[in-house]
Amino acid sequence: MSTENSIYKIMQKNGYDPIEHKGIIVKYAPDHSFGSKFASFFTLEYYVLQLCKEEIVMIPIRPLNTGGVKDHIALQLPYSAIQSVNITEDKMDYQVSLVTSTDTICLLAQKKEWSEFRSSGTLATGMSFLDAGIMGAATSGFKALNWHRQNLDGTLDMLQALSAS
Repeated sequence: MSTENSIYKIMQKNGYDPIEHKGIIVKYAPDHSFGSKFASFFTLEYYVLQLCKEEIVMIPIRPLNTGGVKDHIALQLPYSAIQSVNITEDKMDYQVSLVTSTDTICLLAQKKEWSEFRSSGTLATGMSFLDAGIMGAATSGFKALNWHRQNLDGTLDMLQALSAS
Protein backbone atom coordinates (compact mmCIF):
# COMPACT_ATOMS: atom_id res chain seq x y z
CA MET A 1 0.00 0.00 0.00
CA SER A 2 1.28 3.45 -0.87
CA THR A 3 0.50 5.66 2.07
CA GLU A 4 0.84 9.41 1.89
CA ASN A 5 3.25 9.19 4.79
CA SER A 6 5.58 6.82 2.90
CA ILE A 7 5.49 9.15 -0.11
CA TYR A 8 6.35 12.18 2.04
CA LYS A 9 9.30 10.29 3.55
CA ILE A 10 10.69 9.39 0.12
CA MET A 11 10.25 12.96 -1.08
CA GLN A 12 11.97 14.40 1.99
CA LYS A 13 14.78 11.80 1.76
CA ASN A 14 15.43 13.03 -1.80
CA GLY A 15 15.50 16.70 -0.74
CA TYR A 16 11.97 17.79 -1.73
CA ASP A 17 9.38 19.60 0.39
CA PRO A 18 6.02 17.88 -0.38
CA ILE A 19 2.79 19.82 0.10
CA GLU A 20 0.39 17.88 2.31
CA HIS A 21 -2.60 16.29 0.52
CA LYS A 22 -1.39 17.38 -2.92
CA GLY A 23 -0.47 14.00 -4.38
CA ILE A 24 -2.43 11.81 -6.81
CA ILE A 25 -1.90 8.66 -8.86
CA VAL A 26 -1.26 9.16 -12.58
CA LYS A 27 0.04 7.37 -15.63
CA TYR A 28 1.34 8.66 -18.93
CA ALA A 29 -1.46 9.27 -21.44
CA PRO A 30 -1.36 7.28 -24.68
CA ASP A 31 -1.31 9.02 -28.04
CA HIS A 32 -4.49 8.97 -30.12
CA SER A 33 -3.83 5.71 -31.99
CA PHE A 34 -5.91 2.64 -31.19
CA GLY A 35 -2.80 0.50 -30.56
CA SER A 36 -1.40 2.95 -28.04
CA LYS A 37 -4.72 3.21 -26.21
CA PHE A 38 -5.09 -0.58 -26.19
CA ALA A 39 -1.58 -1.07 -24.77
CA SER A 40 -2.12 1.67 -22.19
CA PHE A 41 -5.21 -0.09 -20.89
CA PHE A 42 -3.06 -3.05 -19.82
CA THR A 43 -0.05 -1.18 -18.47
CA LEU A 44 0.71 -1.17 -14.77
CA GLU A 45 3.08 1.79 -14.94
CA TYR A 46 1.61 4.20 -12.42
CA TYR A 47 3.23 7.11 -10.64
CA VAL A 48 2.54 9.33 -7.67
CA LEU A 49 2.43 12.93 -8.87
CA GLN A 50 3.33 14.98 -5.79
CA LEU A 51 3.20 18.75 -5.68
CA CYS A 52 6.09 20.12 -3.67
CA LYS A 53 7.04 23.62 -2.56
CA GLU A 54 9.13 24.37 -5.67
CA GLU A 55 8.30 21.61 -8.17
CA ILE A 56 6.22 18.67 -9.34
CA VAL A 57 7.83 15.32 -8.56
CA MET A 58 6.77 11.89 -9.82
CA ILE A 59 7.80 8.59 -8.29
CA PRO A 60 6.89 5.19 -9.72
CA ILE A 61 4.60 2.81 -7.89
CA ARG A 62 5.57 -0.86 -7.79
CA PRO A 63 3.28 -3.37 -9.50
CA LEU A 64 0.08 -4.27 -7.69
CA ASN A 65 1.40 -7.54 -6.34
CA THR A 66 4.22 -5.91 -4.36
CA GLY A 67 2.64 -2.55 -3.54
CA GLY A 68 4.36 0.56 -2.31
CA VAL A 69 6.41 3.17 -4.09
CA LYS A 70 9.88 2.86 -5.54
CA ASP A 71 12.58 4.84 -3.80
CA HIS A 72 13.66 6.95 -6.78
CA ILE A 73 12.46 10.00 -8.66
CA ALA A 74 11.07 9.47 -12.18
CA LEU A 75 10.45 13.14 -13.01
CA GLN A 76 11.22 16.46 -11.38
CA LEU A 77 9.70 19.54 -13.01
CA PRO A 78 10.23 22.99 -11.45
CA TYR A 79 7.14 25.20 -11.44
CA SER A 80 9.20 27.89 -13.18
CA ALA A 81 9.61 25.58 -16.21
CA ILE A 82 5.86 25.15 -16.68
CA GLN A 83 4.35 27.49 -19.26
CA SER A 84 0.79 26.20 -19.01
CA VAL A 85 -1.38 23.45 -17.61
CA ASN A 86 -4.44 22.11 -19.38
CA ILE A 87 -6.85 19.77 -17.60
CA THR A 88 -9.66 18.14 -19.56
CA GLU A 89 -12.14 15.37 -18.89
CA ASP A 90 -11.48 12.25 -20.93
CA LYS A 91 -14.26 9.73 -20.25
CA MET A 92 -13.38 8.16 -16.87
CA ASP A 93 -10.14 10.14 -16.45
CA TYR A 94 -8.75 13.63 -16.35
CA GLN A 95 -6.02 14.38 -18.85
CA VAL A 96 -3.39 16.70 -17.43
CA SER A 97 -1.08 18.36 -19.96
CA LEU A 98 1.98 20.14 -18.58
CA VAL A 99 3.51 22.39 -21.24
CA THR A 100 7.13 23.52 -20.97
CA SER A 101 9.30 25.40 -23.47
CA THR A 102 10.60 22.10 -24.87
CA ASP A 103 7.89 19.48 -24.34
CA THR A 104 4.32 18.62 -23.39
CA ILE A 105 3.87 15.96 -20.73
CA CYS A 106 0.44 14.30 -20.91
CA LEU A 107 -0.81 12.34 -17.92
CA LEU A 108 -4.05 10.61 -16.96
CA ALA A 109 -5.55 10.78 -13.48
CA GLN A 110 -8.51 8.53 -12.78
CA LYS A 111 -11.68 10.30 -11.66
CA LYS A 112 -12.40 9.95 -7.97
CA GLU A 113 -15.98 8.75 -8.46
CA TRP A 114 -14.71 5.46 -9.90
CA SER A 115 -11.50 5.28 -7.94
CA GLU A 116 -12.40 2.31 -5.75
CA PHE A 117 -13.19 0.26 -8.84
CA ARG A 118 -9.99 1.18 -10.68
CA SER A 119 -6.23 1.07 -10.22
CA SER A 120 -5.93 4.43 -8.46
CA GLY A 121 -8.13 3.23 -5.60
CA THR A 122 -6.30 -0.06 -5.30
CA LEU A 123 -2.91 1.66 -5.33
CA ALA A 124 -3.97 4.39 -2.90
CA THR A 125 -5.61 2.06 -0.39
CA GLY A 126 -3.78 -1.20 -0.93
CA MET A 127 -7.13 -2.95 -1.30
CA SER A 128 -9.64 -3.55 -4.04
CA PHE A 129 -13.13 -2.13 -3.77
CA LEU A 130 -14.30 -5.46 -2.37
CA ASP A 131 -12.12 -4.93 0.71
CA ALA A 132 -12.27 -1.14 1.11
CA GLY A 133 -15.71 -0.60 -0.36
CA ILE A 134 -17.09 2.54 -1.81
CA MET A 135 -19.57 2.74 1.05
CA GLY A 136 -16.93 2.01 3.69
CA ALA A 137 -14.85 4.94 2.51
CA ALA A 138 -17.85 7.25 2.36
CA THR A 139 -19.46 6.28 5.68
CA SER A 140 -18.82 8.61 8.61
CA GLY A 141 -17.96 5.66 10.86
CA PHE A 142 -14.92 4.79 8.75
CA LYS A 143 -11.84 6.83 8.00
CA ALA A 144 -11.56 7.30 4.24
CA LEU A 145 -8.47 5.42 3.09
CA ASN A 146 -8.29 6.42 -0.55
CA TRP A 147 -5.92 9.39 -0.56
CA HIS A 148 -6.06 9.68 -4.39
CA ARG A 149 -9.80 10.38 -4.14
CA GLN A 150 -9.37 12.77 -1.22
CA ASN A 151 -6.57 14.74 -2.91
CA LEU A 152 -7.76 14.84 -6.53
CA ASP A 153 -9.79 18.08 -6.54
CA GLY A 154 -7.27 20.12 -4.56
CA THR A 155 -4.33 18.82 -6.58
CA LEU A 156 -6.01 19.53 -9.93
CA ASP A 157 -6.99 23.02 -8.70
CA MET A 158 -3.39 23.76 -7.68
CA LEU A 159 -2.09 22.45 -11.02
CA GLN A 160 -4.58 24.61 -12.92
CA ALA A 161 -3.50 27.63 -10.89
CA LEU A 162 0.04 27.20 -12.21
CA SER A 163 -1.22 28.43 -15.60
CA ALA A 164 -2.40 31.67 -14.03
CA SER A 165 0.94 32.46 -12.37
